[in-house]
Amino acid sequence: MQPIIALIRKQFIEILTSAQLRSLTLVAPILQLILFGYAASLDVKTLNLAVLDYDRSTESRQLVHDFTNSEYFTLTKYLKNYSEADEVLLDGEDKIVLVIPPKFGADILAHRTTPVQALIDGSDGNTAGIASGYAGGIMASFSQQILLDIQRTTPGGGPHMAQINAQTRVWYNPDLKSRKFFIPGILGLLLLITTVIASSTSIVKEREVGTLEQLIVSPIKPYQIIIGKLAPFVVTASITLMNLLIVAALVFGITMRGNLLLFFLLTLVFLITVLGLGLFISTISKTQQQASFTTSFFVLPPFLFLSGYSFPIENMPLWIQKLTYLVPLRYYLVIVRGIFLKGVGLEELWPQLLAMLGLGVVIFTASFLRFKKNLD
Repeated sequence: MQPIIALIRKQFIEILTSAQLRSLTLVAPILQLILFGYAASLDVKTLNLAVLDYDRSTESRQLVHDFTNSEYFTLTKYLKNYSEADEVLLDGEDKIVLVIPPKFGADILAHRTTPVQALIDGSDGNTAGIASGYAGGIMASFSQQILLDIQRTTPGGGPHMAQINAQTRVWYNPDLKSRKFFIPGILGLLLLITTVIASSTSIVKEREVGTLEQLIVSPIKPYQIIIGKLAPFVVTASITLMNLLIVAALVFGITMRGNLLLFFLLTLVFLITVLGLGLFISTISKTQQQASFTTSFFVLPPFLFLSGYSFPIENMPLWIQKLTYLVPLRYYLVIVRGIFLKGVGLEELWPQLLAMLGLGVVIFTASFLRFKKNLD
């Protein structure tokens, strides 16, 4: 036990005296959370709107007013012809062009169906889809108001139509802010980045300066070296995580709905998994630069794109969906978002826990055996 305590003390001293490790494990994650928290958002507001109004009637102006009176569209200009509509969409000046046909008002007054066209810049599929939904909702509300006006002004109340009064309730994220979905994911991503890089480069540094050889010839067993080198990173990662939780609450107003103790216990399993990954990288790297390169190009991209951090796994091809089962971050994101946003407990998260634990055992065992082989 004494060799392990001595190694842990040595590793803590190294972390505290190394400006690079201090910034990587304590300072950089906070700055990145603030930066990514503001940048990572799919919310779409204040889209530039151009109008091509061939009718110039009271009804067409009312429709334009409904668009601009919403919080989604800002009227930038009126156009004269279709060629101008092509130009503004091509230049990216406006994201949507509302085309109102001639006799629009006359058709409405005559109770005839009349088409309205919305031309949308589809180069950004996400923005285009949201803009289309906004425009469709505004025009549906405009049409419903026309039907109500007809019923009120027609003798006898006009034709009565059955109506559906839809009442929707959004749970867990009633404001529909994508930031509430992304920030818990950013926590997991930052833990992965800082822990893997710090643990792998720390062990490789021992080899570079020659102290690893001294440990090999000393009466210390391989598992004691691993515990002594990796245990401090569990402590620093826990401190980093607590700081990130405080920043998420104070800066973004996102607090945890679930059990904090359960969150940290499940995070411990994730940390052991990624520390095993860092240990494996250290066994195949000869320099700190090589370890950082391996992490940046062969670990982070698959974890980022295959974990469900930003792209839904169910939208991926089936063969790629099968690959995602090998990514521990996939399970941790389900855990952190479930506890953060929904307040779920272990009874809902035990499948993710078992999967992450199984991967952790495999990764750590393989890393330990390879590390032991290198020492031998």
